[in-house]
Amino acid sequence: ALGAIAGGAVGNVVDRLRFGAVVDFIHAHAFGWSWYVFNVADAAIVAGVVGLLYDSLFRGHKKVGNPSKM
Repeated sequence: ALGAIAGGAVGNVVDRLRFGAVVDFIHAHAFGWSWYVFNVADAAIVAGVVGLLYDSLFRGHKKVGNPSKM
């Protein structure tokens, strides 16, 4: 997840340096409602954030046994 966030950020920086702006090319819309416009780097960032949220909310911490009994 952290790799996707970092990779997406680097991709946006490369676009900014190469083209002077971040090139967005996907416009998602349905039923008269329009989401934001994004590129692959933005999708990677969002997927990374979703992965981190899932990990922090649902995976939980493993219980650690008593080390003296191991």
